[in-house]
Amino acid sequence: MTDIMFTIRASVSLEQRALVLSRIQAMPDVELAAPVKRDSSSETLQRIHFARLKEHSEVTGCLSAIREMPEVENASLPARRGM
Repeated sequence: MTDIMFTIRASVSLEQRALVLSRIQAMPDVELAAPVKRDSSSETLQRIHFARLKEHSEVTGCLSAIREMPEVENASLPARRGM
């Protein structure tokens, strides 16, 4: 499974954030779109989200689509962790 990390712009309201998450969740290759720290008191942490992609999904296309959303400040793949 692959996750895409993305940050929503500070100027985006909570209602707009919910709409952005709904749009991302509706992408065919996305299994789940959610905030990383929903209950955080930090505004910065509340803006960070992830999209978990389904197995065998088109990562590049999803990443590009999220990056192109005007509400999204940045989007990237997290660094791989070695075991």
